[in-house]
Amino acid sequence: MRESLLVGAMCLGLGVCLGAGMSTVHASEPEANTEAEAVTIRPSVEPIGETPAEHSRYRKLDRFTRALALIERYYVRPCDGEALIDGALHGLVADLDPHTIYLAPEDAKLLLEDTEGRFGGVGLIVTLRREAITPGADEDTEGDPGADAEDEKNKEETEDTQRRLVLHIDDVIPGGPAEAAGLVMGDRILAIEGETIAEFSNLQDAVKVMRGPAGTPVRFTVVHEDEAPKTLTVNRAIVDPPAVQVRWLGEGMGVLRLRDFQDHSAREVRAGLDTLEAEAKAAGERLDGVILDLRDNGGGLLDQAIAIADIFIPKGVIVRTRGRQGALLDEARAQGPRTVRDLPLVVLINKGSASASEIVAGALQDHRRALIIGERSYGKGSVQSPFRLGGGALLKLTTALYYTPDDRLIQASGIEPDVKVGPVRATLVDSRPTLRPERAHPQHLKPEDFGREPVPSDDHVSPARVEAGSDAQLLAAIDHLQGWVKVAPAKRPRKR
Repeated sequence: MRESLLVGAMCLGLGVCLGAGMSTVHASEPEANTEAEAVTIRPSVEPIGETPAEHSRYRKLDRFTRALALIERYYVRPCDGEALIDGALHGLVADLDPHTIYLAPEDAKLLLEDTEGRFGGVGLIVTLRREAITPGADEDTEGDPGADAEDEKNKEETEDTQRRLVLHIDDVIPGGPAEAAGLVMGDRILAIEGETIAEFSNLQDAVKVMRGPAGTPVRFTVVHEDEAPKTLTVNRAIVDPPAVQVRWLGEGMGVLRLRDFQDHSAREVRAGLDTLEAEAKAAGERLDGVILDLRDNGGGLLDQAIAIADIFIPKGVIVRTRGRQGALLDEARAQGPRTVRDLPLVVLINKGSASASEIVAGALQDHRRALIIGERSYGKGSVQSPFRLGGGALLKLTTALYYTPDDRLIQASGIEPDVKVGPVRATLVDSRPTLRPERAHPQHLKPEDFGREPVPSDDHVSPARVEAGSDAQLLAAIDHLQGWVKVAPAKRPRKR
């Protein structure tokens, strides 16, 4: 299997069905604690120095091997030596950065499934969250019948402040088992196979239970909006989600939503552009602008992030990788062929956009190739290299940091959008509510435009805005694309 480089971060949640591959760099979700980022980049020249003759880097392990031998020989009950080693390795990296982690064989297998993007699952992207319990809501479907009156009284008195752990459904993969079972974005999972979410040690453990051989069932306790909890069974299937979703808005605009950076994401982006061109032609229009939606995209393969940025950037640096003391380790540059040069482009990002998403957004922003709209991104700009330890275990070690073409550090800084727009649509307020415009006067002169396109009336309905619905950030992107098209130079054949 080829060595994988991953750029990572969560979003903010580990996708139960998303993956980015172990290829040249992977970025995954922050809160999932399973960022599959990686890049094995080393300086071309190793540092040279004198090593004391009596020095041995293994001498410090003497205490460890002695302790291990004592535990295995004298502990009151027999111990699993492999489990002891796993625990020790977890502790070894515990004081390093949060993305340097040890993965025992079972966890490493889960990571590989993510990065390969094909596995038995239910087709959900979830985030571990803590939510307040609505007073009077049925918190637990399996209440304790033996609770005494005092316990019930205490429960009532503290109910307003009680909180519970849930898996929040951030997305449902089209055509997957979860969609077929009726699960939708915004639903919350309270329990899996009868175990409450709080009983799992972390999100990854919950994901392990959700996955399994295709055709086998898994039982969920789910809450939809403010309804009572209900239990439903979902049959697992092989989940092979597309990396790119294509959406035609009308009025010359389309959306490419990039879920993550998988093996063929760049190819899917190019195919998506062709699809939008075809949609525009079928509607008798021209493709005047594209919205690249990177919201809640926790990252993926570095080589795919570079390839996607390369689609729109004709030349120059896309991303730099620097190691200790800022030493330049690698520099990826645009190659130029088949560059989409003059198509107006808006990129949507939010707090859940991380790693590879930030590399793409930062490159397009520094090259003034796209307008970045939304919220400040997550700020996951470190490089994790996967090292095999034998027996299927992996050590994911932070080895470098990512910088944008203008040498802006992504780590902890994130990408600041050009236009800040929150997720909630702001209401347009009339600045002069008592002032009636000229067009409201019953005797106003009707405009004669002599063949020019008339100004839309106040009740004009924009098909693209209707298609966007209540998505405030997408609506803002539409507004800016429409303005871009109006002030753009005379149209000419687009170079592809």
